[in-house]
Amino acid sequence: MVMPLVLSVIIITTLLVATMATAVNGDLSLTRRNLHEKQAYEAARAGIADYAFHLNNDTSYWARCTNVPTPNAVNQQGSTANRRPVPGTTGATYALELLPATGESACSEAAPAQSMLEGAGDAEGTFRLRSTGYSGDSEQSIVASFKRSGFLDFLYFTQLETSDPNTYGNQQTIDGANQQCTKFYREGRRDQPIPNSGGQYCTEISFISADTISGPLHTNDTLAICGSPTFGRTPADKIEVSAPPQGWYSSACAGNPNFAGTYVTNSAVLTPPPTNASLRYITDPAYRFSGQTSIVLSGNSMAVTTSSGTQTLPVPASGLVYVSNSACTGSSSPFTATYPTSSGCGNVYVHGDYSGKLTIAAENDIIVDGNLTRSGSGLLGLIANNFVRVQHQFDTQTSRSNCGGSSNGSASHPNIQIDAAILAIQHSFIVDHYNCGAALGTLTVNGAIAQRFRGAVGTFSGGVINHGYVKQYSYDDRLRYLTPPHFLDPVETAWAVQRETID
Repeated sequence: MVMPLVLSVIIITTLLVATMATAVNGDLSLTRRNLHEKQAYEAARAGIADYAFHLNNDTSYWARCTNVPTPNAVNQQGSTANRRPVPGTTGATYALELLPATGESACSEAAPAQSMLEGAGDAEGTFRLRSTGYSGDSEQSIVASFKRSGFLDFLYFTQLETSDPNTYGNQQTIDGANQQCTKFYREGRRDQPIPNSGGQYCTEISFISADTISGPLHTNDTLAICGSPTFGRTPADKIEVSAPPQGWYSSACAGNPNFAGTYVTNSAVLTPPPTNASLRYITDPAYRFSGQTSIVLSGNSMAVTTSSGTQTLPVPASGLVYVSNSACTGSSSPFTATYPTSSGCGNVYVHGDYSGKLTIAAENDIIVDGNLTRSGSGLLGLIANNFVRVQHQFDTQTSRSNCGGSSNGSASHPNIQIDAAILAIQHSFIVDHYNCGAALGTLTVNGAIAQRFRGAVGTFSGGVINHGYVKQYSYDDRLRYLTPPHFLDPVETAWAVQRETID
């Protein structure tokens, strides 16, 4: 009678032990699989990091296709035969595949730009590769898009943190400033006065406590700090200074900058192109204009006024408008700016609301003469060889220091807003007659500002605005991966990962 009961207990116990063993083995298997998947993903990331390392040590590395120094893990699309082990791990490896541009079949060392770089659309100028990581029976792939670091990676870019030579008084001082004030601070810009200026030194424009740069920043120069300005929003915003070792100095008062972004000194110098002339030759002839031109944007169309009259045109398929000089000598000064009804200078007056994607380029200046705002997915670039100026008229002026009273003229714009990516190649983004007339409120820029010299937009006393505008600049984060059509890049710059997606 006892034996059947004992046998039943033994059978049940055996089944329970077998079930538990199976469950444990299953959990171990799942744990191993999960571990291998994570190792494979990290191996894929290691592949991207490896390629980026080589690319930033040799900016033409991408153009060599698979003909790069060994050891490497670089393959043409469709092959993962060439692999490398991940340092510090057991068994994990990765392989890299070069993904050709749209319409191309493989990376060609004979025609790298054509075969690898996207030639149009939002991805223009980028190239892609796939990194696949392997661990155990698991594999994970990541596709990375690379683009060159450019002006649009930053809310604020300057070549030189000093006033534009054209903002000095007489021609003799301007000529001297073009010698002395085109040096970096670290090259001795402030060590001696401007030649033939009577002892005047280059004007340094300081960041003060009231200033907030709500986005990434890059200057090839050294930052002048007075008080506690804030740079960046979060550590994701890079605050790059090309100067060593501190990258900033106290100017008119003690400096104590607040770097909310990630602060980097000794960063690579980004060199602006000398001119925007290349854009003229890729602009559709119907959208090339000469002499003073006015453009009023409206959605996906624009009213264009020249000496020949006014015509309404759609935003061009190429996304480019170019205005060249017909008869123009020298460059303007914000202290002598006037607004004639016609001129031989290639100046563009622009305002309106836009929803298309457009870049307006001028051989001379661009003058913003009203709010310039976007709707929906609109994207706008403004590229001037000389100044990008905000129109500001006042009643009379007899000299730079005598503005003839404090009344603003009819061509003035209180609390103006500009939604655009701005590039002033040879001069500055600036407000005309910024030291004259009554205070104008706030100048809001949503986008990016790149300029050779730092431009002033107003004057202050005791923290209170006297003339011009208070600044409110915010970065358009879309510019991390979208650019206005054919927006210009620096002459030489490093490549960086634009985005990563799991494949």
